[in-house]
Amino acid sequence: MEAVNAHNSPSAGLPSTIGATHSFAADAAGSHASSGLEPDYISTGLDVVAYVVVTIAVFQWLLILISHLVLQRRYVKLRPFVDRPADEYPPVTIIRPLKGVDKNMRRTLESSFRQEYPASFEILFAVEDPEDPAIALVEDLINQHPKVAARVLVGQDNVGINPKVNNMLKAFTQAQSDLLWICDSNVHTDSGTLRRSVDLILDNKRVGVVHHVVFSESADTLGAMLDNAFLVTNHCRMYLAINAVGTASCLMGKSNLYYKSALDSVGGLASFGQYLAEDNMIGQALWRLGWQHTMTGDLARQPADIGTFAEYCSRRIRWVRTRMYNVPIATMYEPMTESIVLGLLTACALKRLYAYDIISSFGAFFLCWFGFDMMFFYRINHGSPSSWPRFIFSWLCREALALPLWAVAIAGDTVVWRGQKFRILKDGAVKVG
Repeated sequence: MEAVNAHNSPSAGLPSTIGATHSFAADAAGSHASSGLEPDYISTGLDVVAYVVVTIAVFQWLLILISHLVLQRRYVKLRPFVDRPADEYPPVTIIRPLKGVDKNMRRTLESSFRQEYPASFEILFAVEDPEDPAIALVEDLINQHPKVAARVLVGQDNVGINPKVNNMLKAFTQAQSDLLWICDSNVHTDSGTLRRSVDLILDNKRVGVVHHVVFSESADTLGAMLDNAFLVTNHCRMYLAINAVGTASCLMGKSNLYYKSALDSVGGLASFGQYLAEDNMIGQALWRLGWQHTMTGDLARQPADIGTFAEYCSRRIRWVRTRMYNVPIATMYEPMTESIVLGLLTACALKRLYAYDIISSFGAFFLCWFGFDMMFFYRINHGSPSSWPRFIFSWLCREALALPLWAVAIAGDTVVWRGQKFRILKDGAVKVG
């Protein structure tokens, strides 16, 4: 190869000093430029890509550090109640949409009855079907807690394709308070959650949404274990970091407080019936009006209720596919928040720029990511999982599945939710079929 290059080189036959100078210049062009065989524009382009990857990696590690700082400040020890007169607290309406009997449902629903709130609050349970078995369970809880104002509202309004919105609307219209706490049926909260949430609203009049990060527990099947590993590490960590940065609305509707009047100003609950991700769309609408979002250190704990591996994959695909039409830029960036994808790209970038060994770089990156995730879970959970080997196995499987499921999700525009197939439109709305 050297002989061929020498024969065809423009410097062939020149004095040896000139040839040596030419050789030295080629080497000086960059030791990582494949022995000088890459054209300059390709070499420069690859260098730029490598620097971009390293910048993204630094940014992601910064978000990880921010999430741990938020964890330390807000979740390791819950914020104490603000010492203010009881008459300063506004009345609150808690809305619980129900459909069937969820796992550990008595415990999750009873957490609403046990709220330590100095002012009055009511609980409205919204049910579509008068034969729903959840009604008997709720009526039993109402009888056990006669001092709490609670009612069961049966029926369904048809204002869109979102069954949750259709179910909740009757409770929304009959709520006696302007301050609403919408809490899913499978969510358990601490007895001080409502008071701490209202404290934040009273402390800052620009706060229009108080929400709580979802935290999965009691995983006992493969699907549940995978979902649990996702929710208590990647999802929880990114949720805390993004909300701490506060550059955009990042909201999940498992447990949210906001003003009914504020929601009315953006069209009311009925106007969001055309979306599957009504929680995200409500958050964006309120954000655009200038209402700030904030969080307490409380967790919206939900039992891991996914049974099979296929159910887990279906849920993740539905989540990503729905997000793709609501927040497309964030969704396309999502693989860069995953340990394997970002770790491999970073290792290749470091090889390109600094000749680091790819395997060693990736191994160090992945082990650090793993360690930070395990530490994050241990601290926010206030202890170990029921089984470290099971949890680590679930985490590893979840990390390996992240990119394939994302790729499948962005390749389509239909989702299946509660047995019904929907097609997502470009504006984030959906239609049946």
